[in-house]
Amino acid sequence: MPTVMKGNKREIPGNMPPLLWYEKVQEYMAAPELRADLAYFHPVMELLPPEDLLRLKAQVLIWYDVTDRYPDDISVWWPVRMARRRGDIPHTEEVTEAWIGEDGVLHCGFCKARWSPHHDGSPHADRCGLCDRVFHITKEVPA
Repeated sequence: MPTVMKGNKREIPGNMPPLLWYEKVQEYMAAPELRADLAYFHPVMELLPPEDLLRLKAQVLIWYDVTDRYPDDISVWWPVRMARRRGDIPHTEEVTEAWIGEDGVLHCGFCKARWSPHHDGSPHADRCGLCDRVFHITKEVPA
Protein backbone atom coordinates (compact mmCIF):
# COMPACT_ATOMS: atom_id res chain seq x y z
CA MET A 1 0.00 0.00 0.00
CA PRO A 2 1.43 3.43 -0.91
CA THR A 3 2.28 5.90 1.85
CA VAL A 4 1.28 9.52 1.53
CA MET A 5 3.84 11.95 2.89
CA LYS A 6 1.95 14.75 4.59
CA GLY A 7 3.86 17.93 5.11
CA ASN A 8 5.13 21.10 3.60
CA LYS A 9 8.42 21.86 1.90
CA ARG A 10 9.03 24.54 4.54
CA GLU A 11 9.36 21.76 7.14
CA ILE A 12 12.29 20.12 5.37
CA PRO A 13 15.62 21.62 6.41
CA GLY A 14 18.29 22.60 3.93
CA ASN A 15 18.45 20.61 0.73
CA MET A 16 17.41 17.34 2.36
CA PRO A 17 15.51 15.10 -0.06
CA PRO A 18 11.84 14.81 1.00
CA LEU A 19 11.90 11.00 1.13
CA LEU A 20 14.97 10.99 3.37
CA TRP A 21 13.32 13.60 5.59
CA TYR A 22 10.15 11.51 5.83
CA GLU A 23 12.12 8.37 6.71
CA LYS A 24 14.06 10.29 9.40
CA VAL A 25 10.81 11.59 10.90
CA GLN A 26 9.52 8.02 11.11
CA GLU A 27 12.81 6.84 12.63
CA TYR A 28 12.85 9.60 15.28
CA MET A 29 9.20 9.00 16.13
CA ALA A 30 9.94 5.32 16.78
CA ALA A 31 13.00 5.94 18.98
CA PRO A 32 12.33 7.89 22.21
CA GLU A 33 16.05 8.01 23.02
CA LEU A 34 16.60 10.22 19.96
CA ARG A 35 14.18 12.84 21.33
CA ALA A 36 15.44 12.79 24.94
CA ASP A 37 17.65 15.87 24.62
CA LEU A 38 15.19 18.21 22.92
CA ALA A 39 16.03 21.70 24.18
CA TYR A 40 13.29 23.40 22.21
CA PHE A 41 9.89 24.63 23.32
CA HIS A 42 7.11 26.45 21.56
CA PRO A 43 3.78 27.28 23.29
CA VAL A 44 1.74 25.29 20.74
CA MET A 45 3.48 22.13 21.96
CA GLU A 46 1.27 22.18 25.07
CA LEU A 47 -1.86 22.05 22.92
CA LEU A 48 -0.91 19.27 20.50
CA PRO A 49 -2.31 15.76 20.83
CA PRO A 50 0.39 13.17 21.72
CA GLU A 51 0.87 11.82 18.19
CA ASP A 52 1.25 15.30 16.71
CA LEU A 53 3.60 16.33 19.51
CA LEU A 54 5.73 13.26 18.85
CA ARG A 55 5.97 14.12 15.15
CA LEU A 56 6.74 17.78 15.86
CA LYS A 57 9.54 16.86 18.26
CA ALA A 58 11.02 14.51 15.65
CA GLN A 59 10.85 17.24 13.02
CA VAL A 60 12.49 19.81 15.31
CA LEU A 61 15.36 17.44 16.06
CA ILE A 62 15.91 16.69 12.40
CA TRP A 63 15.91 20.42 11.70
CA TYR A 64 18.53 20.90 14.41
CA ASP A 65 20.63 17.96 13.16
CA VAL A 66 20.75 19.43 9.66
CA THR A 67 21.05 23.16 10.40
CA ASP A 68 22.70 23.27 13.87
CA ARG A 69 19.94 25.58 15.08
CA TYR A 70 16.34 25.26 16.13
CA PRO A 71 13.55 26.49 13.82
CA ASP A 72 12.41 30.10 14.10
CA ASP A 73 8.83 29.51 13.01
CA ILE A 74 6.78 26.32 13.07
CA SER A 75 3.41 27.88 12.25
CA VAL A 76 3.38 26.32 8.77
CA TRP A 77 4.39 22.82 9.86
CA TRP A 78 1.87 20.03 9.31
CA PRO A 79 1.16 19.04 12.95
CA VAL A 80 0.55 22.67 13.91
CA ARG A 81 -1.61 23.43 10.86
CA MET A 82 -3.76 20.33 11.35
CA ALA A 83 -4.19 21.01 15.08
CA ARG A 84 -5.24 24.57 14.24
CA ARG A 85 -7.68 23.29 11.63
CA ARG A 86 -9.22 20.88 14.19
CA GLY A 87 -9.50 23.68 16.74
CA ASP A 88 -6.88 22.27 19.15
CA ILE A 89 -4.83 25.46 18.72
CA PRO A 90 -6.57 28.84 18.60
CA HIS A 91 -6.10 31.06 15.57
CA THR A 92 -3.44 33.73 15.80
CA GLU A 93 -4.44 37.36 15.83
CA GLU A 94 -1.18 38.41 14.16
CA VAL A 95 -1.70 40.50 11.04
CA THR A 96 0.40 40.44 7.89
CA GLU A 97 0.38 42.56 4.80
CA ALA A 98 -0.95 40.76 1.75
CA TRP A 99 -1.47 41.84 -1.82
CA ILE A 100 -3.31 40.65 -4.88
CA GLY A 101 -1.14 40.51 -7.97
CA GLU A 102 -2.22 41.39 -11.48
CA ASP A 103 -3.11 37.73 -12.05
CA GLY A 104 -5.56 37.78 -9.14
CA VAL A 105 -3.30 35.65 -6.92
CA LEU A 106 -3.20 36.65 -3.25
CA HIS A 107 0.31 36.75 -1.71
CA CYS A 108 0.91 36.36 2.04
CA GLY A 109 3.50 38.83 3.29
CA PHE A 110 4.61 36.56 6.15
CA CYS A 111 5.11 33.06 4.73
CA LYS A 112 5.02 33.98 1.02
CA ALA A 113 2.20 31.52 0.30
CA ARG A 114 0.16 32.20 -2.83
CA TRP A 115 -3.59 31.67 -3.04
CA SER A 116 -5.44 31.50 -6.34
CA PRO A 117 -8.81 33.19 -6.68
CA HIS A 118 -11.92 31.13 -6.09
CA HIS A 119 -13.53 29.72 -9.23
CA ASP A 120 -16.93 31.11 -8.26
CA GLY A 121 -15.58 34.66 -7.95
CA SER A 122 -15.96 34.81 -4.16
CA PRO A 123 -13.34 36.81 -2.28
CA HIS A 124 -10.13 35.40 -0.89
CA ALA A 125 -10.01 34.15 2.70
CA ASP A 126 -9.48 36.56 5.60
CA ARG A 127 -6.39 34.71 6.82
CA CYS A 128 -3.57 32.64 5.37
CA GLY A 129 -4.32 28.94 5.18
CA LEU A 130 -0.64 28.17 5.72
CA CYS A 131 0.69 30.46 8.49
CA ASP A 132 -2.75 31.53 9.86
CA ARG A 133 -1.92 35.26 9.87
CA VAL A 134 -4.83 37.66 9.32
CA PHE A 135 -4.54 39.41 5.96
CA HIS A 136 -4.33 43.17 5.66
CA ILE A 137 -4.74 43.39 1.90
CA THR A 138 -3.08 46.29 0.15
CA LYS A 139 -3.84 47.28 -3.41
CA GLU A 140 -0.24 47.73 -4.49
CA VAL A 141 2.30 45.01 -5.11
CA PRO A 142 5.19 45.76 -2.70
CA ALA A 143 8.64 46.32 -4.18
